[in-house]
Amino acid sequence: MTLIPRSLPLTNDPQVVQALAARWHRTRTLLLLSAGVLPIAIGVVCIVLAGMTSAGQRIMPWWSAIPAAAAAACAWALLSWLRRNGLSDPRSWLPATTLMTGAQLVLGVLPGSGIALRLSPGAAIAVKALCAAGVLGAGSASALARMAHRSLLATPVLELGSTAFPLVLTGGGTRVVIGTDRVDWTTRGGSRVDTGVSFARVHRVTAQANAILLHTASGSWTVPVPDPATASALLRRRIEWWEERRNAAAEREERRYLDLVGLLAAVSGEATRGGVGVTVDSNGVTTGITLSPAVRDLDPEVLAAQLMACAHKARSDARRQVQDLVLDHASAKASH
Repeated sequence: MTLIPRSLPLTNDPQVVQALAARWHRTRTLLLLSAGVLPIAIGVVCIVLAGMTSAGQRIMPWWSAIPAAAAAACAWALLSWLRRNGLSDPRSWLPATTLMTGAQLVLGVLPGSGIALRLSPGAAIAVKALCAAGVLGAGSASALARMAHRSLLATPVLELGSTAFPLVLTGGGTRVVIGTDRVDWTTRGGSRVDTGVSFARVHRVTAQANAILLHTASGSWTVPVPDPATASALLRRRIEWWEERRNAAAEREERRYLDLVGLLAAVSGEATRGGVGVTVDSNGVTTGITLSPAVRDLDPEVLAAQLMACAHKARSDARRQVQDLVLDHASAKASH
């Protein structure tokens, strides 16, 4: 499984993928180096340091492997986070990489170097070189993570509006964050003001001389931005993308509901007992009764009791089928 997809994630538009292909290729390379190659290299440094502690000793102390295990765990945690949900928020690449590589230094490289120097004083130069390599790797990982974020989002282009990446526009004391379902902004004109509005409330976006206007049902919001034309175009593109996703989700939900209705209509509970058979629909209404020749000699009261027992069992069977279908529908909805 590829750690980072080769094509642009978080979008299904082939035109957007093609337009941002070169930008994503650079970002992917930097991200692989910062969150993959360098943290793994730091873990290897810690493993080598742990191996050096066994030089000249019959048995390597078990506690000398703790720094290497901690560094490897940090590298694994960073890669797992990046694969699961880290790609959706480029702003977190730098802090996450800095945190994990810093933890590798504190928990792995520095203790491992100290242990190696204590148990293998003759290899002091090699230990110091490995320690320096670990520190350099951690610093380089943070720098590359910052470069990956800037390579992808530092220069906003219109196609980024059709992705799920948060877009940040700054300038003139204003910071605007265009998310996946809302836009938030912070202004610092004497005092700090944090405001936001969801896309569902925005009716129209227009550009003015030094700001964009967000027209909503409750009034208009003026958001100062350094480049109103670019900001309004990006915001309109992101709102269109959000509406397309919302409509697609509604269509999928409608199809799933119609499928569920069809499956429920086909539910049929059945039960047989002593030559008596009863079938019911999903509502528990009896749809059929079958009687074998063996019931001709039965007492009417006994026959009625068997019919009632079969009807009760058939309704229980129908309820079980309905519950299974509804639970399957709910689980499928939650997975999406």
